[in-house]
Amino acid sequence: MTAVQVTLREWWGRLSDPRVISIWVAVSIVCAVAGPFGTGALPLVERVSYWFATNLLGAATSLAVIPLVVAAGPLAGWPFWGRAALGCLGFALVFSGIKTSIDAMVSGTPEAIHAFAELAVTSAVIAAAITAVVRVVEEVHERKATPTTAPRFLKRLRPELRNGLIRLAMQDHYVEAHAAAGSQLVLMRFIDAMDELAGMQGWRVHRSHWVAEAGIASIRRNQGRTHILTVDGAELPVSRTYLPALRAAGLLQRFAA
Repeated sequence: MTAVQVTLREWWGRLSDPRVISIWVAVSIVCAVAGPFGTGALPLVERVSYWFATNLLGAATSLAVIPLVVAAGPLAGWPFWGRAALGCLGFALVFSGIKTSIDAMVSGTPEAIHAFAELAVTSAVIAAAITAVVRVVEEVHERKATPTTAPRFLKRLRPELRNGLIRLAMQDHYVEAHAAAGSQLVLMRFIDAMDELAGMQGWRVHRSHWVAEAGIASIRRNQGRTHILTVDGAELPVSRTYLPALRAAGLLQRFAA
């Protein structure tokens, strides 16, 4: 499978997500009823068709542009909300350019620049609002899924390393723990460390590597090989053995570079 095919498959996976479809339908119905941007004068059937088609274009464009920007390697050090804001802006410019061009071809008259600007601002605001709601909901679910008792492995680390664990690597008879505040070698078997991390949001991606989900900056796939770029700048290989679990959890879609 080529890189283009992989990218298209992951994009389609996002677009066909039931949550995305629900948002698309709900927003389209609201727009059809409210009739913004002068569409209230259209007959009901035309208005409904117009907004379902427009919002489908918006959903397809946003799911192509925003994840690409959020997972971009050069932005790995940015906070999520900064990357998300830049992604929403990029989406708004791309979507508005496509939409105004289509409208101009259909109507036969060039769209005024203020129409593009108005649509871009509105699209950016709506995209930011939807992104914020989805992010908050995800964080609530993550907090509910987080066990109240810290994993046993964290107790082996120095206090300043117990928060912000990014990844583990096997080093001979040691496990090397990397956190936001530094690293530490722990004398134990890697398999035992995996057992002691039970309940923590993370993934074993190789016989010698484990990564916390919060430590993933992006996931790159090239010529059949998959690598994870972590927030501390490391690049971890993903074995074929562990790839299906990452795919099933939707990580390949969420963190696609």
